[in-house]
Amino acid sequence: MANGISPDAGSPISGETAKRWIANHRERHPAPDEKIACFYGSEIFNQILAQPGCVGIRIYFAFDDNGAQQKVLVGVDAAGNNIWDLNATEPGEGGLIADYGTWCPPYCPPEK
Repeated sequence: MANGISPDAGSPISGETAKRWIANHRERHPAPDEKIACFYGSEIFNQILAQPGCVGIRIYFAFDDNGAQQKVLVGVDAAGNNIWDLNATEPGEGGLIADYGTWCPPYCPPEK
């Protein structure tokens, strides 16, 4: 894992740690309409991971052409390369790239 890429990258954290880290974010970004989470269904992850040679998913933080915060999800191979063609003009061409998750707010869990 010299390049930081491994199918087992990432590890569980406790609920207590998650709660503290989320609270840290909210303290730094207190506006009530500030984005605090984004939901993606399992299907898009499964599609990205099903690509030949894909060992995981990289998530880029981005802004769209209107300045709205976005995420860009892309498959990654064992060498650490993104599985994408940045010159592709159609979705899925040259690798599956995803976004358009559901933002919180406004779609937050009840315990927000």
